[in-house]
Amino acid sequence: MAKCCKKIFKTLVGLGFAACGTSKVLGASIQEKRFSEMNWSQTNMKIVGGLEVAGASMLLCKKTSKLGALTLLAAATCMFAAGLKHKRKQDLALDGVGIFAALSLLRCKKN
Repeated sequence: MAKCCKKIFKTLVGLGFAACGTSKVLGASIQEKRFSEMNWSQTNMKIVGGLEVAGASMLLCKKTSKLGALTLLAAATCMFAAGLKHKRKQDLALDGVGIFAALSLLRCKKN
């Protein structure tokens, strides 16, 4: 992947995770509904959202970008596993894209 494309991809992934994380931290109604259907508390929702925001912000610095990608991978994998456990097929594709995006960031030679 060309250097410019990597930066654009990393920026888009970071913005996507930051937006999703912010909606969880702020307690958007759609997020509250999703987490309550999985019998998760609002605290759990805010922790996952905080992980997403923190991981996205760590992508900004070269020294922490791999740690940020790992953090995003952990958050996305957690949500994917919860979706599988609770048979929430409507969420699996989006969570799977999050896993794929985080893995793609980890595979980049230089961030």
